[in-house]
Amino acid sequence: MKHAKNVAAELISEDGSGQLDKIQRKAYLNSKGLKPNSKFQLDLFDNITDRNDLRHIPNDYARSSLFTARNKREPRRTLMHEKLFHYNEHISILYSGIELRAEDDEIVWLQILNYGKSVPLGEPFDFSIKDLVRDVNWSKNGRNYERARECITRLMTNSVLALNTKAYGKSGAISLIKHYTAINDAEGSPTQYRIWIDPNLILLFAGNTFTSHNWEIYRDLSPVARRLADYIESHKYPYPLGIEKFRQMCGSTCVSIRSWRQIVKKVCAEIQNAGIAEIANLNKDDQIYCVRK
Repeated sequence: MKHAKNVAAELISEDGSGQLDKIQRKAYLNSKGLKPNSKFQLDLFDNITDRNDLRHIPNDYARSSLFTARNKREPRRTLMHEKLFHYNEHISILYSGIELRAEDDEIVWLQILNYGKSVPLGEPFDFSIKDLVRDVNWSKNGRNYERARECITRLMTNSVLALNTKAYGKSGAISLIKHYTAINDAEGSPTQYRIWIDPNLILLFAGNTFTSHNWEIYRDLSPVARRLADYIESHKYPYPLGIEKFRQMCGSTCVSIRSWRQIVKKVCAEIQNAGIAEIANLNKDDQIYCVRK
């Protein structure tokens, strides 16, 4: 992927007038070759249009702990304007909502974005809960249908505020799903969804500041391996990654360095066996060393 500065969402001016954010948003989109007053859809980018076997995540999200990889037995936290870990020190993510996890919320969101990639951001698109469960490769059963519904609810009831000191410095919060409506079955469970995505999501993709994953490989990785794949594939030449920094990126609460080393070694083998990296290993200095294929 291209290594570029990223910006997260629409800016808010000091006096609340909204004029500054419009000017800077326009300047940013112009700098990326996009017409600011146009309606944008994700498939305006070539590698989204041409490859249906890929799913795409903004680099600002891929390199943060927005989607955690924690023990399933640990209850999800409810956060209020909490600063999340980000690999790049000049980027901060402030999150409000129920904790999102790599095991389910991340892949559900990437698949939902794929459903809407040809629809202008801000306009609705439809899909069924059965199609969603099938496309994330979960077994078709009542528990997984409910699990997918819970993901959709969490993805809407949140606020993600990204701050980039090397770009605009200020940004407005967005929800990963702006809004949805649903058609319910006789028991009141949603079976068909209509989804709206915030138009400002385009700012996370402009300038090719996003990462593309081979979907069939990525969706079947373990949650921790998925976080390492996010890091590796969001860099053309991945820097060595300290295991403590990686633990923070996963949002893991594992406190035993010995146990975490064992987890990381297994994940490196998983990543290498999946073909995501030609080399993935943990060296004697507790650095994860990866070479992309």
